[in-house]
Amino acid sequence: MTYDLNKRLAELSHRSVHNSLTAEEHAELEELLLTSPETRDEYFLLLDLEYGLAKLAVEETGRQSLSLPEAVVRPANQKREQPVVTPLRVGYWPLLALTLVGLLVAPVVYWTASQTSVAQGDHQVEGKSKEARSGPEIAPAVAAMQIVQLARSRFFGEPRAFAPGDTLALNHDYALVEGSVQLRSRTGAEMIVQAPAVFTVHSAERVLLKVGECSVYAPKGAEGFRVLTPQAEVVDKGTRFSISVNESGEADVEVIEGAAEVFTTQETSEPIHTGLLLEAGEGRVINSMGEVVAGDGSQFGRTYKSILPDRIISFDVTPKEDPEPDKLLMVTAQRGGKTVSYDVNQLIGFDLIHFKVNQNINNLTTPLLSVDPKHGDDTRRRAEYLDRDHCLCTGILNPGGSATPLTSDPDINNEDLNKRTPGLAVRFHEPIVNGPGADIVFFDLHVVVHPEDGDPFHVSPTHFEPGLKSHTIGEYDISLVDHGSHQLSSFRLYGFDRRIRSLDELCQSNHNGGVPHAVPAKVIATGIDLSDLGYPKGAEVRELFIQDAMDDENYIDPVFIGGFPPVSSTSPAEPTSTEE
Repeated sequence: MTYDLNKRLAELSHRSVHNSLTAEEHAELEELLLTSPETRDEYFLLLDLEYGLAKLAVEETGRQSLSLPEAVVRPANQKREQPVVTPLRVGYWPLLALTLVGLLVAPVVYWTASQTSVAQGDHQVEGKSKEARSGPEIAPAVAAMQIVQLARSRFFGEPRAFAPGDTLALNHDYALVEGSVQLRSRTGAEMIVQAPAVFTVHSAERVLLKVGECSVYAPKGAEGFRVLTPQAEVVDKGTRFSISVNESGEADVEVIEGAAEVFTTQETSEPIHTGLLLEAGEGRVINSMGEVVAGDGSQFGRTYKSILPDRIISFDVTPKEDPEPDKLLMVTAQRGGKTVSYDVNQLIGFDLIHFKVNQNINNLTTPLLSVDPKHGDDTRRRAEYLDRDHCLCTGILNPGGSATPLTSDPDINNEDLNKRTPGLAVRFHEPIVNGPGADIVFFDLHVVVHPEDGDPFHVSPTHFEPGLKSHTIGEYDISLVDHGSHQLSSFRLYGFDRRIRSLDELCQSNHNGGVPHAVPAKVIATGIDLSDLGYPKGAEVRELFIQDAMDDENYIDPVFIGGFPPVSSTSPAEPTSTEE
């Protein structure tokens, strides 16, 4: 083949693998493949190179940028067979043509089909830096759009829960029905989408927001990032901006920093068009008729989000293969916009000082091989399953509750045990200082057939003062369907011989010796922010009261509670991107 023909074949082969051939180019590639065996052999060499580079990227980074059909990728130990020249026979060319068309279309169809699903990527978005390689990189190793973080997010109609590092498919409608998600494009542009929203990633430079809110930050090098809406197109000029699109297609655009150019859909259809340049502090509304009008200045800046909400991000536990499985090791939280990881031994412990149920008598759990004696005693052994134990298979379950949160002090000392308040009370070993974000982490054992959002519960002061109130937690930061929830090993559930009304009864009563729990369970987690109870910043809190919210027949099952150490008095620097 000539140099020009070889070059053209390489271009068309590359585009075929990446599903970017036009109809004319497709026909051109078919014609080239029918010209000679040499051309066809070169085509297979190019396919091997494309998929070989993609496979190398998977091995080095853990991220898959191309589907790898085994029928196309030749094993390394398989030698290439020399072509055998045979005389042409009647009917050979039509058969050859059909075969080559099939070989050409198969990788493209395979690649197209793979775009409907999300490729599992590395959970660390910032992968290891690749060693420099000589020559041009044909197959890109970085996805067009990748998930950086999620906060209580739930997508409708997706086959599984997303995780940080997952790649989003192109030209696929994503319906975010709860929470928020932070995305990063290959160009470096970052985007936070808030539910409810429907969006489509067209490329690393173009995202269609059909409805919902998004905040965009484009650092140097990512200029030109575009967000399309039903009535407008916003082009970044090195800036931070937000867009809110309602169900009628009306878009509210606000520029926080830098500048952005806004085009109506009518303007973008014209061969030569210029848009409206908005600078920092300016905003416009493109209504459902495509008209550009002034926005509500009093609401300016409320849509833009530079970071995801403070929350419990993740937790680490020992695996089931460990001699001590399901043991909590570390908790990572975002507090005041800053990500902080705490070793379990850094968390502030507590003493269980009160426990009373409503009806449920299954109040204790241990690992399967750790059997609690049937008969109670005068020690605090059982209380320590919750307040001294780091294993998430141990806990004090099913405390009582109330559909109505407390508005006055709970009764935890009445001599008449029947008059005590259902729930549990804890006293921390040292004061919990109310800081930014969550101040306490709460872990709950949750059976997989129970509601995926977790069991709601009330948190209250043990001593009410002016300004203090109860707070109901209805959603967990890490829910049952979240990628970060932890599947527990086998455990025992213990049923007591009576309804427990006090901590002494919990420790002294007899139970059935424990039975293996038949239904799988996971551990989920959420944070407790003392500010939600009315405590001012810097306030010191020693005790809390926790009750099930009695929304259904399922109760909370606490297996671990820990207080966070005080944060540094130095406020975190203002973030320069949407990344935490």
